[in-house]
Amino acid sequence: MFADNWKISLRQIRRLFIMDIFGMSSLMLPGILSSMTGADGIFCLLIGAIAGAVLLWLVGANLKHIKQDYYGYMKETAGQLLGDIFMVFYFLYFVSLCGYVLNQVTMLILTWLLPEGSWTGVSILLLLLGVYGSMRGIEGRARVYEIIFWFLGIPLLVMLFFAIQEVNTSYWTPIVASGGIQLFGGSTAVLIFLLPFTALLFLKPFCKKPEKMVSSAGNALFTVIFLNMLIYLILVGVFGQNTMGILERPIITLMGMVNLPGGFFTRQDVLMTAVWFFTLFALFNTGIFQGTLILKELCQQSENRWILVAVATAAFFIGKGFYQYSFLTEVFEIYQSQVALPGMFFILVVLLFLHWMKTSRNVQRGGNT
Repeated sequence: MFADNWKISLRQIRRLFIMDIFGMSSLMLPGILSSMTGADGIFCLLIGAIAGAVLLWLVGANLKHIKQDYYGYMKETAGQLLGDIFMVFYFLYFVSLCGYVLNQVTMLILTWLLPEGSWTGVSILLLLLGVYGSMRGIEGRARVYEIIFWFLGIPLLVMLFFAIQEVNTSYWTPIVASGGIQLFGGSTAVLIFLLPFTALLFLKPFCKKPEKMVSSAGNALFTVIFLNMLIYLILVGVFGQNTMGILERPIITLMGMVNLPGGFFTRQDVLMTAVWFFTLFALFNTGIFQGTLILKELCQQSENRWILVAVATAAFFIGKGFYQYSFLTEVFEIYQSQVALPGMFFILVVLLFLHWMKTSRNVQRGGNT
């Protein structure tokens, strides 16, 4: 587990990140941006994309100095103590994200597919699938997602194409009517949904061409932002800004309203729910994989089985907490914006600075000798 000899390609990395980022962002961002900025949410997506590109640049700048794995680079650059603290930070981020996504995908299933189902039963089934996916390794996940990518992508594009005819462009106004604080808040929300790109830091040992990983992730960033901009314009044009702000999952609501030619399929919203089920599950599986990988290295264990069980158990109880106590969602949002987001940038900048300091000292010593 995690130790196979397979190496994933750049194309597979690109599709992994598209699957990871697209589902949650397209499901939740439209409502968030509409309630905060109205039609100006399109500018928040653009600003957030620029900030995401900066994040990827910082990731790439650190990847250039990684010899084997990210944990070893952190210990070599910042020392054992700081390296462990940074790893705990990453572990908490991915495990809490995993629990949050578990609750989201479980609620999606209960709302649209199994209204009489049990939260515990559905979430345990998802956990078992996630554990099995992680045991198959990242290469196995990449192969499965490569097939699902086209299976889901083509129907989604077809549905969006037919939804365009329902757009009322007058709903796109007023534009440039939001204040700076609203635009900053919306752009920050977009950037928060792009934080899973930091998983790239841990994938160097698994990639065939690690020197091109960042450019591949950049292509995924462009694709995700483009799709979200298209979806946002369609949703605002169909529902209007006020209605968008109160819909819980506007994109799935839209899927149930699209009229396909001939009317041969009247519940396409159920089929299209599969798009977000698989994309959310992809992000959930990434959380399990990353959490297990990080905890394994922190504990210096070669056997992953019990660590994988521990991570899955933690994700279950975190997800259960989100389900039972709604205030935890607000706590998680605060954590994402005030801890996780600045922390990701802080770690990358500190590591670059310490590496530069260490390199400068070595150069000076070499010159003195």
